[in-house]
Amino acid sequence: MTRKDKAQFTPEQRLEYAKLMVEEGYTNKQVQDISGAGSSAVSRWKRQYEEELAGNTPINKTAITPEQQRIQELEKQLWRAKRDNDILKKAAAFFIRDIWINEQRSNKGKEHIAFDGKTVRGSGHNRHVDAVHLMGAMVVDSGVMLYQQTSEGKKNEIKTLQAMLETLPVKGKVISADAMHCQKDTAALAQQKGADYMLQVKDNQKSLHEEIASYFHKVTRDEPELIKANRIGDIDGEHGRIVHRQYTALPINQWISGIEKWAGANHIVEVVRTHELEGKKNTAETSYYLTSLDNDLPEMARVIRGHWQIESYHWILDVTFREDESLIYAEDGAKNMAIFKRMLVNMIKAHPLKDSVSGKRHRSAWDDKFRTQVMFG
Repeated sequence: MTRKDKAQFTPEQRLEYAKLMVEEGYTNKQVQDISGAGSSAVSRWKRQYEEELAGNTPINKTAITPEQQRIQELEKQLWRAKRDNDILKKAAAFFIRDIWINEQRSNKGKEHIAFDGKTVRGSGHNRHVDAVHLMGAMVVDSGVMLYQQTSEGKKNEIKTLQAMLETLPVKGKVISADAMHCQKDTAALAQQKGADYMLQVKDNQKSLHEEIASYFHKVTRDEPELIKANRIGDIDGEHGRIVHRQYTALPINQWISGIEKWAGANHIVEVVRTHELEGKKNTAETSYYLTSLDNDLPEMARVIRGHWQIESYHWILDVTFREDESLIYAEDGAKNMAIFKRMLVNMIKAHPLKDSVSGKRHRSAWDDKFRTQVMFG
């Protein structure tokens, strides 16, 4: 029998010949005669099979057992995913950095960074793959998503935001977040990093929420002139819907039990929103906030009003880019696609044309010149 060249033996063939020696008791000489392979090749097959059975994954050569082949494939997938993630993160970081630096050159005021989480609902797969949840940080004045980080579900948003505060250059900025992030540790970390904070207070901080509401009630009853002197309002609306907002800020007072445990807390803010909708009864809601900002009520109002923009950004991802409808979930596909979509929204928003994100997106599809401007400036 003519000997075969080494390259002609598939992993499956080498496995079968190795099994004959290890499990059936065939000698090396018998397998040489059956296969037409050389003595050294047959010895390697036997040795590799025994090593793989012992749990050793081959290095720099293809495994012959299904178990070790699967391990090698998983290692390749992990390497590719890490490589792709590194490329995407670097690309996103450089692009966003350039936009933010340009914004800083023309903006001398205190920058507002809003934090909010979003679940990519379509990325979940039955009970085996959890939907991707991303925590984002947006520069409100420019509408650019500065940074995003994966969170292990909404319940871990608190730790994720705190990790982002450790990473991002927030010194001299003011951060805002919803009531979930009204945490003493978050407030302390923001102050430690040189940032001010505006945190909504709800029933997850039940005692604080009740104390603030009671204090505003007390001051409104006993010192109405103080309330009047520390109140401003604004109004906006469209499509038959009008919203009146009334902002009232009071300095921190020891009457509020436990307030000294909140690092840097300077003021509490009450916001009453009255909604008028044509043909329907007016509705009103009251919200409370804790902030480290100094006595500048217009600035406080600007930050509170500006926080909705990150929610609007997420709405654009769902409505214009249909992010929640995407069923991509394999490997890091959902996270990578989320990065691409946010980069695209950032590029579209950065273009000076006065149009909606949806309008600019559609124009990019048929106007080559406009698309080039969006992508390359």
